[in-house]
Amino acid sequence: MQSKDFPKVRLRGGFSDRNRIKSENTQMQYKDFDDHTRVCIVNLINSIYNAVYHYDYDCKHQLFLKQILSDVYMEKVEFSEHYKYDQNKIFDLINITLLQDEYDSVLTLVEFICQKLSDAAHTDWSTEFNSIFQQEYVGYRFINRIIVPITDENEIKSIEDAMNTQHENINKHLKKAIGLLSDRKNPDYENSIKESISAVEAMCVSIIGKGATLGEALKKLEKNGVVIHPSLKSAFEKLYGYTSDAKGIRHAGNIGGASSTFEEAKFMLVSCSAFINYLIGVLAD
Repeated sequence: MQSKDFPKVRLRGGFSDRNRIKSENTQMQYKDFDDHTRVCIVNLINSIYNAVYHYDYDCKHQLFLKQILSDVYMEKVEFSEHYKYDQNKIFDLINITLLQDEYDSVLTLVEFICQKLSDAAHTDWSTEFNSIFQQEYVGYRFINRIIVPITDENEIKSIEDAMNTQHENINKHLKKAIGLLSDRKNPDYENSIKESISAVEAMCVSIIGKGATLGEALKKLEKNGVVIHPSLKSAFEKLYGYTSDAKGIRHAGNIGGASSTFEEAKFMLVSCSAFINYLIGVLAD
């Protein structure tokens, strides 16, 4: 018999899990993470850290440790280059957070660490974290180096494609929409919706060559060689009308209060990204 303290086999997708003898979690994780997920995140961070600072344990990695203490944990830090912090003690603190703290603290720390390690290595490590999130059924993904609560891979691909067009104004609106949607302390769903629809307006303006609202641009697109199916055109006209109603979403902050929901903001972000991609595809044909 195994001791209670003896490590147990916990291979997701392995024989026990696959045959439902000892099943691992398959429910999407939003407000809490199971221990399997937490350990995977700990191991990934340790692996990336060692890869980034393998040849530098005296200078840059000390800055990383100090930034963790000062920026994440708000501890008083000695930034003198002569003062060295014990990386084992810092990682004991990091690991305690990752293994025991609330889900939002875990994601805050993961986001910060990923950004700093990516900067240090001039390599975006977001893909590695997204692989873990997908494997572990975590309802969040890195997009543009920040963690956002979007769970569908097709939605992520659509947003990423739309956010990397040759039109900086479009990219700017979508990045801002993501930022407002993903702000865990003060999410602003109304203005996220406004930025999403503004990205579509910017796309339309780039096509017709002059300033116009989405409603005006949709009517003029066909005159500029963009043929949109009448039902799709009608759908976006109605969607634009939805954002212009008395709730004040289209002109957030001027009319009404904070009435929008996360689901509405996410829907608009995904829908507007898909429409931008559609227009780009039609123009390329």
